[in-house]
Amino acid sequence: MIRCIFAIALAASLTTAFAEEPLPKELPQDQEATAIQLAEITGLAIYRHDHAAAVATDAVLKLRADKRVNGWITEEQQDQIVVTFIDKTPAALYRVAVSKDGVAGQMAVLEPPTRLTAYESGAATARSTALSFALTSKFQPCSENYNSVVLPASDPPGENWVVYLLPGTTKNNVVPIGGAYRVETSGPNVVGQRSFTRTCIALQTDPSAVALMISHLLDPIPTEVHVFWSLWARKPMYVVTPPNGTVWVADGNKIKLIERK
Repeated sequence: MIRCIFAIALAASLTTAFAEEPLPKELPQDQEATAIQLAEITGLAIYRHDHAAAVATDAVLKLRADKRVNGWITEEQQDQIVVTFIDKTPAALYRVAVSKDGVAGQMAVLEPPTRLTAYESGAATARSTALSFALTSKFQPCSENYNSVVLPASDPPGENWVVYLLPGTTKNNVVPIGGAYRVETSGPNVVGQRSFTRTCIALQTDPSAVALMISHLLDPIPTEVHVFWSLWARKPMYVVTPPNGTVWVADGNKIKLIERK
């Protein structure tokens, strides 16, 4: 039954895809394995940073509402993620360390606002650059509110960063997978960008659903965004990819091949 549903969904999607542009080809085996591993690692990182920001935001809002806050940036430090809330300067207003278990530590109130560290400054510049690019480009917003996750493109961090723009939602029964974007920056410049869907698709879910499923036409394998939303929804996500309807599952932070036709 599941395979039949997959086939119907993929067939409908392929009709549109063929009219627009060629489908991506399958990757050579070694490249495919490398790309899957990168998607797993990156998807988990996006989730951990996004979740830490959500936990830290709840902690800050419980104590005060500050109209100076103009977003946040995150930094992984050992086994925790430090969330720094910034103003328009940008300068640091608050810092909250969130453990790997998702528990917020004590909030540090920075009065007067504190100068950002080199890492924070680079991340803040990348975030601002990506948001400005999104506003002036042809990005199609799929939510009134977007969350951002900024990750360094290298270790140790340098001028290059990767910014993920993720549609926000307040509905636990909706997974807004459509409208996610990746923007690559170098200093104040955008050097690369991509969308992960063509439409504002949202997956409906409920407590009785055991899994989610979607056809994905832009890549021959599931991406980091599929891993992120699987972790976010706490459900496996079956993904059908071109060119032949290969079936995968993103289950937490792992991607597994189910069937290759």
